[in-house]
Amino acid sequence: MSESFVDERVLPLAQSCIQNHPVVILGSGASAPHGIRGMEGVADHLRSNIEIESREEEDAWKLINDALGNGSGLEEVLQSQTVPPSLVKNIIKSTWEAVTEDDLTLLEKAARGNENFPLSALIQGLFRSTNDTIHVVTTNYDRVVEYSTDTAGFIHTTGFSPGLIRYWEGTGSTSIRRGNHKARTVQIWKVHGSLDWFSDGESQAISLPLSAHLPSGFVPLIVTPGISKYERTHDEPFRSAIQGADTALGEATGYLCIGYGFRDTHIQPKLIERCRRRNVPIVVLAKTLTDEAKRFLTRNAGAAYLAMEKHEQGTRVFTSETPSGEVILNQDLWPFPNFNELVL
Repeated sequence: MSESFVDERVLPLAQSCIQNHPVVILGSGASAPHGIRGMEGVADHLRSNIEIESREEEDAWKLINDALGNGSGLEEVLQSQTVPPSLVKNIIKSTWEAVTEDDLTLLEKAARGNENFPLSALIQGLFRSTNDTIHVVTTNYDRVVEYSTDTAGFIHTTGFSPGLIRYWEGTGSTSIRRGNHKARTVQIWKVHGSLDWFSDGESQAISLPLSAHLPSGFVPLIVTPGISKYERTHDEPFRSAIQGADTALGEATGYLCIGYGFRDTHIQPKLIERCRRRNVPIVVLAKTLTDEAKRFLTRNAGAAYLAMEKHEQGTRVFTSETPSGEVILNQDLWPFPNFNELVL
């Protein structure tokens, strides 16, 4: 594919999305470059560290472990198995421990200025406008968005009150002012929870400074894959976070998806409604587009879509004019930092 295709088709689609001040949607692929393990890494940790406390748990875990050992993915396995509630708690705890280890390592790098966050550059670019709020919707537990916002020099909120011991306030909770103006704020909708969200055992959602050890008496508020995933999201703070994400997605005039696999039922309906019916521009960046992402693009994305993934000779690009994909030789356009250079 010629370089003119980049100038005549790829760049206009990318710039149209950015100029429409998109809602940013992040999946695990956006955190992987920062050393945050995904489901495969979490599965390896679970297989080595899960605590089994009863015969019922042992029987259930054997089925899960055998399936993982045969090459099945963690999400697939947990969604196909009935898991005892006590084992679900242990899976949540072990998952929290694994991702927290990676997150705290990243925090140290960020504090020393030794980590480059492409999301920081995007935030700075999107705030070169009259907009005072950027909405980020993420299925990730980690705090890459928070670190990116901090290093970009802006304020973020996740629905909790400010401070060290923070309590849940809900949708649209925080409005901070600088002088006479509302501070430019990144509103983060963490639909599956966050590493620094906890329950005190009495349904009280609280956010605490993250440490390597789970605070005594607290339970992590993260939603792991499995049948119980859909039960937990009816409770706070997940319910309000999903409602806030729904509002942001439902009002969006553009979407920028980074490392998102299009597998989450909490996000998909609004994307389908806006892209298919309103032709809202959407850009998707991924090392490898999932089958679900490709189906979404061809069936529901309308005409104003652009998707890019890695190809051994450059970048494979998908648009409404090239739905099967075309290869742009010798250009790596799909990585997030390179996309920033293209459009900012």
